[in-house]
Amino acid sequence: MHRLVLMIIVLVIICTISSPTTVCGFAAKRKVTSQKKHRIKKKKVHSLESLLELENELHEKGYTYVIGSDDSGGAGCIAGPVVVASCCILQPYYDTFLSTSSSSTTQSKSEVLVSQSEMAIPSKDGCKQTSVQPEVQVSQSEMDILSKVNDCKQLTATQRQDIYETIQSHPEIFAISISQRTPEEIDEVNINRAQMLAFAESIETLVEQHELPFDSAYSIVDGQKSPKLYASQRIQSNDGEEGLKVFKCRPYVNADANVYCVALASIIARVVRDEAMQKLDEQYPLYRFSQHSGFGNKEHIEILHKLGAIEGVHRMSFKQVKGR
Repeated sequence: MHRLVLMIIVLVIICTISSPTTVCGFAAKRKVTSQKKHRIKKKKVHSLESLLELENELHEKGYTYVIGSDDSGGAGCIAGPVVVASCCILQPYYDTFLSTSSSSTTQSKSEVLVSQSEMAIPSKDGCKQTSVQPEVQVSQSEMDILSKVNDCKQLTATQRQDIYETIQSHPEIFAISISQRTPEEIDEVNINRAQMLAFAESIETLVEQHELPFDSAYSIVDGQKSPKLYASQRIQSNDGEEGLKVFKCRPYVNADANVYCVALASIIARVVRDEAMQKLDEQYPLYRFSQHSGFGNKEHIEILHKLGAIEGVHRMSFKQVKGR
């Protein structure tokens, strides 16, 4: 009997050491899982060269204007607007600007990095005319700032602000369009629909303001879904083909971390929304909007329990806000 008990104890010890489903094995498995989660959370910061790769490929295929779009204040937020920004680097500065920004050559801060260049412009009769564009002053210090462009979540508030101001100071290089949807509009159509409407409006406005030709434009939207452009103008003909021909608009998951123009758009949208939340913070200091930025985190929910939701500020249709 004692020998049988001893054998059972030995077998239990062996199983405990070798089996991944036992206590010891489970502890080891948990440790690996925790490390894996840590690796997933830590996003890779891509190089400037890799961020420009897709845009360079599209330009080689004949797309002159690559438009990047991203939003800030989406489904994770329960207060404030959703802001969508679109950004495009205009010709004839694209090749010179991007090749210079990725260069490691040291240059004087006062040196002209984007200079006079020629651009072939099609005339009404189909013949190409050459247009000499004016000199564009971009200092080395500005190029250093722009070389740090990445997913806005990987940058500090100061870095985002510096990049935003640099972009704004060069409208001859950067075409920008911003569209917003208020909390009331989000409640009316739901957040997903509001985002798509803002994306479409932002892209269409940029194209129209700068008179970009459809046949040489290409739009990239961060996320799993892209908007239907010019939806109100699409006319179905008898054979089922759309009467309005538009340019390519494709979704790209994590485009803000992989495509330069989308990263620019993510920064612009984030800065604009942060400014809106700062104004709300000044108007309603007890709600601490500048700290949680309208996200539905624990701090924000606790404040809602104490003070209640604000009409026109909070998204009243959201589950976390209902009844508060």
